[in-house]
Amino acid sequence: MAGGLVLAGLGVTVYLGVLSGADQQPSQATSALLVVLAGIFQFAGAAKFNKIGKADPGLARAAVRRLIRMIRRANEARLIAEAAYENSDAAEIRKAMGRVSVELSYVEEGLTEAVDDWNEFHKDALRKLTGGREDAGSN
Repeated sequence: MAGGLVLAGLGVTVYLGVLSGADQQPSQATSALLVVLAGIFQFAGAAKFNKIGKADPGLARAAVRRLIRMIRRANEARLIAEAAYENSDAAEIRKAMGRVSVELSYVEEGLTEAVDDWNEFHKDALRKLTGGREDAGSN
């Protein structure tokens, strides 16, 4: 989008140059309008380029909230595993390991979604970290 705006500004500038070399010169109003239009495109393109790579605060808060939930899930899995370790009954240990597996599944899913959150607002950085793979959050 940003590149397109800059190119549009450049195109309007080139068009003004072509009109200036024509047999019938454009009016001052037309020239002024084209200069202003080119400036608007250039400014809008620069503003768009300035926003590239900046995180949306709302998306950043959502990503952090998701990570905090994953910390709680991981903590719960750790507590279950510790309780199972202290218990010597095989049936109870087996039941606890099932609960740990469920908690770890939630953690895995949440972390995958957290990576997707980052992909939403900083795709280039994530692509560099994952070696260009699009499925960075999934197995």
